[in-house]
Amino acid sequence: MFDFTKFENELFPKWIEQFRSGNGIGEYSFTKRGPTSFYGTTDVLISLYNTGKLDLTEEEKDQWAKVINQFQDPKTGWYKRTFTMHYKEHTTAYAIAALYLIDRKPAYPLNWKDKILKSKRAMEKWIKRPNWSFIWATSHIISGIPASLLMTGEGTQEFYDWYFDWLDNQADSNSGFYLRGLIHKLKLVRLPRKQEMAGAFHMYYVYEFVKRMWPYPEKIVDHTLRLQHENGLWEKDITFCVDLDGLYCLTRSSRNANGYRKKDVELAVRKYLVTAEKIFNNEEFFYKSYQNSHRLTGALNAIAECQKFYPNLVKTTNKWRQSLDKACFI
Repeated sequence: MFDFTKFENELFPKWIEQFRSGNGIGEYSFTKRGPTSFYGTTDVLISLYNTGKLDLTEEEKDQWAKVINQFQDPKTGWYKRTFTMHYKEHTTAYAIAALYLIDRKPAYPLNWKDKILKSKRAMEKWIKRPNWSFIWATSHIISGIPASLLMTGEGTQEFYDWYFDWLDNQADSNSGFYLRGLIHKLKLVRLPRKQEMAGAFHMYYVYEFVKRMWPYPEKIVDHTLRLQHENGLWEKDITFCVDLDGLYCLTRSSRNANGYRKKDVELAVRKYLVTAEKIFNNEEFFYKSYQNSHRLTGALNAIAECQKFYPNLVKTTNKWRQSLDKACFI
């Protein structure tokens, strides 16, 4: 069993306090000792939810929602990006997901949806516009729109049916990922990279929300296992969002394929937890590695994903929660 109790009870509370920007509920900064910011307050909410430490009264939920909703544009419904390089679709869906975790909604309607939902031609124009060659980043656009509409109830069944049918038809039969960018058409990328794996993951959690299976789960498991490094991570020596992407692709695709390569998936989870346990229990390395509020949320969800599927492998004081099991965006 991999033990995260020291992190949970000693390191994590002190880490959270670094980002407190005021005395009010939900007032947190993206950087240490910075001003109250969008990503600071949403990151901390999701991180507290992950670790089972978000215990709010109804009034406190209203106060936290008020902090988040101050960043929404009342005319368009978009949320204003601050500090990160994420697209507005990520910022908006991330806000709505954080609100959804506390059973709250945006203050204003998502008026931007009208241009997308008006016709199938408009839908196709929207989904083809992002640069699919760099799908890891641009997939936030492709998943953020339906995720926002699903969590707020502002979408239409016609849109959802079209969206999932379109993605089903675009999935690569040899990998399950989406290889429709110019670099793929020119054969500059022959084997899927973590770029394609991480990008596809952003669509899978929207499928999961509506209880729809994504195509070619066996191929997804094969390639995701191939992309994992020997240290259990999918990139370098710090665990962050890409490890959630990899683990989610493995656990849920294997489940969807009736336990395909189940032993290999468990071994991959164990390899990840070996490294994650070292990182999260090394105070000096942890604080050096996670110096803004945003980098940790993916890693916490990754550990929660491991605990969900392999509860006997992860020791925590509180049962951790995978936020994607409730809100369909991260």
